[in-house]
Amino acid sequence: MKYLYCGTNKTALASQDQIASTLLALMKEKPYDEISVSELCRCAGISRQTFYSLYQSKENVVIRILQNYYCYMPAEHLPENEHDPGDQSLNSCRMEVFCRDYCRYLTDHADFIHLLVENNITHLLYDSIYESMHECGCFLGKLEAEQRSYSAGFIASGFVGIAKVYVERNCEDGADELADTLISLFSGSLL
Repeated sequence: MKYLYCGTNKTALASQDQIASTLLALMKEKPYDEISVSELCRCAGISRQTFYSLYQSKENVVIRILQNYYCYMPAEHLPENEHDPGDQSLNSCRMEVFCRDYCRYLTDHADFIHLLVENNITHLLYDSIYESMHECGCFLGKLEAEQRSYSAGFIASGFVGIAKVYVERNCEDGADELADTLISLFSGSLL
């Protein structure tokens, strides 16, 4: 994990949660870049020393929020009949299921994704998706390390691109419409 504190102390974990919920609340009121660590600490009711003992930066708070509450894990969302541990390739049928599920995830979390896009921090979403794709055993598992990295990067970029346009279009498209577009792009039929 990219944030500093990974222990089990209940007080520290509660402080981490308080900081995270405070940052989310502040991001709904003002731009991310205008939120200082001092303001975040004051609003969360914690000291700067506590903040820096739990997180290395404000960005790491967003990373924790993504990892703990908004992370998309392909293996957790792939329907049982589509998950065959013996076949770890990413064939077109499974890619379609994966794209459709991602687009449902996107529409279900539109408010949070909107905050990331609005605040120009979608690189954190990219990192989260890339990491989950790279670690997922049900996709890309039979690829060599280099191919796996390129594939995870390509898919994560496509997913973040769809998320950005979705927000720019005021989240008007439905999950099925988004998925059809994403599948067409990945298959090359739109290019």
